[in-house]
Amino acid sequence: MGIRENIASLHEEIAQACGKCMRKPGEITIVAVSKGRPVNSIREAVLAGIMDIGESKAQELEEKYPDLKELGADIHFIGHLQGNKVKKAVEMADYIHSVDSLALLRKIHYTALDLGKVQNIFLQVNTSGEKQKSGMRPEEVEALLTTLKNLPYDSVKFTGLMTMAPFTDNGNEIRKCFQTLYDIKEHLNLHHLSMGMSNDYKIAIEEGATVLRIGRRIFGENE
Repeated sequence: MGIRENIASLHEEIAQACGKCMRKPGEITIVAVSKGRPVNSIREAVLAGIMDIGESKAQELEEKYPDLKELGADIHFIGHLQGNKVKKAVEMADYIHSVDSLALLRKIHYTALDLGKVQNIFLQVNTSGEKQKSGMRPEEVEALLTTLKNLPYDSVKFTGLMTMAPFTDNGNEIRKCFQTLYDIKEHLNLHHLSMGMSNDYKIAIEEGATVLRIGRRIFGENE
């Protein structure tokens, strides 16, 4: 199937998953993860109704940015963000999903302040405990949000929480990670949860995801 057909099928599966857990498909935003994908494929996805595009590397985003801006889609930076790439990310991204420390948050704030914009951010939480993954520990989230409320960081807008489950066929492990993020959201009375990718988005929907980051399911396997 082509990209348009993949997206139509994805919408059907999301509707079915929502129906099983008494949710509405309109609660779900699909971010098409376009890492390594050509602009023509991204354009096809936008023409099929996808209005949120996710990139995980600042250099690749910079190369594609003129075309993405022309398409009018919201741009999500979803990869690990190094301090020396903050300026580029803030210049280009509508949302940054990978804020995992107060130091990074502070740098984003001052960069956005200099650029005269308010940067939407997600806090990345390492719910799996995997050492190779970025993200703050679940128990650190409340303290950082308290700090954020008490500091004059008006150039960042807290949008929600983000996590990545382990890449595994063990649905229970995946579900546990998503449940942990949902529990934090409920405890702190938050709203958006960016969780779920091509291999686990149905579980993510069941556990309260509002933002799905979907690559292969839309664009197919990388050659």
